[in-house]
Amino acid sequence: MNQTPFRVSVLLWIVNLSSIAASVFSYVYLSYVAYQKTSSMLLSEAVLLAPMVIPVLLCLVINAAASRHSPKTILVGFNLAGALVAVATYALVDRFVAAAIVGTLVIGFLDATQRIARTVAIKRYFSTSDIRYALPITLTAQFIAGAIAGVVLSLYKSEITSAMAGAVTIAAYSLATLAAVLLPAAPAQPAPGVSAGAFRALTKVLRTSPALQRQFFAFVLLVSVYQGFFNVSRVTLPTSVLGLSQTYVGYLQIISATSALVAALLFAFASRRGVTPGKAAMFAMNAICLGAMVGSTASRSVTVSYALYFVYMFFWEVLFFKHQGDVVAATPPEHIALVATFQYASVYLGMIVTGLAGSWIAEEYGLFVAALVFIVLYVASMTWNAVREIGALSESAYSR
Repeated sequence: MNQTPFRVSVLLWIVNLSSIAASVFSYVYLSYVAYQKTSSMLLSEAVLLAPMVIPVLLCLVINAAASRHSPKTILVGFNLAGALVAVATYALVDRFVAAAIVGTLVIGFLDATQRIARTVAIKRYFSTSDIRYALPITLTAQFIAGAIAGVVLSLYKSEITSAMAGAVTIAAYSLATLAAVLLPAAPAQPAPGVSAGAFRALTKVLRTSPALQRQFFAFVLLVSVYQGFFNVSRVTLPTSVLGLSQTYVGYLQIISATSALVAALLFAFASRRGVTPGKAAMFAMNAICLGAMVGSTASRSVTVSYALYFVYMFFWEVLFFKHQGDVVAATPPEHIALVATFQYASVYLGMIVTGLAGSWIAEEYGLFVAALVFIVLYVASMTWNAVREIGALSESAYSR
């Protein structure tokens, strides 16, 4: 491409920051509005859960959009659409609670499709050697955006009017649209058709590339368990385990985002110099991460618990970048939209399952027991994946 990787990184970073801030801000605020108007915690949680369900239910539609259009076209069009949806949603939400639900569902679809487009963009804009550097750099915006939106709303959401929320959301989507317009053209690659053939196409791609298949499943298992625990613990740990006020939920969000940001910057710095963790380092990081996970739930000291949570988030993010970089690098360019779509659909499905199961266990037996169950689940699933890999290699060697 003619533009420098640095310029593209900056533009993608701005798109990420603005679009994700707008989406997260809307999810939390509209969930709060739904609770205010109905006093139904179930409805409020359903609004928050909706963006996770959309990538699973509409994976074929998302794949169709991501496969048939260039990432620039999607990022421009969907951010512009987000601004228009925000106009309608926040204009109606004070009169109709249904506007909060419908608005969240539409924004969730736009957000999910953009996440795929951003992955496709990284594959298209950067060389294989630069992918592991570009991924963490562009995703730092995601951590910052999520932290800002989450913390501001957790502390001030009762003071923000619908008009103010709408103005913030529209401004963020507009900035993302402008940054996307400035991206260089990246034409869509030929990709498998959608409908019933999409899943068969994915299966074929994974079967023809054992390395991609292993990395695909490893990524899904990693995110399902680690992010599942995060979703269960980010409110339960400070409020139920440590007995702290709601303010400390915001503090934990800040700690989590800071840890993820540090991990992203260090991983990008190391990757830029050709340093990536090997199998022994990955094993050690998993062990530390799992130990910090359960340790943070066992301690009754706020300082110790939050420090261990920082460690947990740090190593979890490093593992995330390593696995995601492996998947993107191993995926053929013409299949990146297909693989990314089903990758995220699988991850969200896994997060829903682990989140619901983990929440039930935490409520019945405590967060410490839930953490132990997450550890057993992760070790067992990764062992299963390793056994599958060994079996596939043995079968391949025998057939030759």
